[in-house]
Amino acid sequence: MWLWFSKLGSPRWFYELSNKWLPWLYAAMIALMAIGLFWALLIVPEDYQQGQTIRIMYVHVPVASISLACFPLMAVAGTITLVWKMKLADMVAKSVAPIGAWFTGLALASGAIWGDQIWGTWWAWDARLTSLLIQFFLFIGVIALRSAIESQDAAAKACAILAIVGAINVPIIKYSVEWWNTLHQPASSISFDSVAPNPPEVWVPLLIMISAVYVFFVIALILRTRNEILQRERRSQWVIDLVSREKSV
Repeated sequence: MWLWFSKLGSPRWFYELSNKWLPWLYAAMIALMAIGLFWALLIVPEDYQQGQTIRIMYVHVPVASISLACFPLMAVAGTITLVWKMKLADMVAKSVAPIGAWFTGLALASGAIWGDQIWGTWWAWDARLTSLLIQFFLFIGVIALRSAIESQDAAAKACAILAIVGAINVPIIKYSVEWWNTLHQPASSISFDSVAPNPPEVWVPLLIMISAVYVFFVIALILRTRNEILQRERRSQWVIDLVSREKSV
C-alpha cells in the first residue's frame, strides 16, 4: 500500500496514468450530463410551490456540492504536502483553488437567481449565503497568496496552512441552516413514494446531475494538474521526450 502511495506521488506516473483515464471520464460525463439535463429540463414535473424554478436546483445543488468538496480536498493535499513533501499533492492543491472559486461563484449566482424568484431578492445576509461568500473569498485568498510568494516551496506551505484553516468554514456552511434561523431551506429528504414531496422522478435526475458535475470536476482537475506537471517538470528528460514526440506527430 505504501509503495502504491509513494508511486501515486510521482508526477510522471500520474500524468501517464491519467492519460488512460480521460477518455473514459469524457464518455461518462457526456452520458450522465445528457441524461441528467434531458430528464431535469423536459421530464421533471413543475413543483407545486416553485413551479419551473425547481429546475434551477439541478444546476445549483451539483455546483454547490462541488464547491464544498474543494476546500477539504485542498486541505488534504496541503497536509500531504506539509507532512510527506509530495510535489504532486501541491500541484493538485494549486489546481483545485481556481476550480473551487469558479464553482463557488456559480453556486452563489444560481442561488441568487433562485432566490430572486422564491424569496423576492437576489441577496440576503443569510448564514448559508454569507458563509459561502466567505468561502469564495478564501479561494481568492489562496490564489492571491500563491501568486504573491515567489518561492514555490514557501508558497506551497503558506497555501497549505490557509487551506487547512479555511476548511473549518465548510461544516459552518453545511450546518448553518440547522444552527441558525436562516432563509435558506434545509436539505430535502428523498422518498421512493411517488406522492411524496420529493419522489424518485425529482431526486433521481438530481443524483445523475450531481454525478455528471463531479465527473466534470475530476476532468478539470486532472487537466489543470497535468498542465502544472508539464510546467514544473519541463526540464525533466521525460517531459522533453514527450514534447519531442508530440512535435514529430
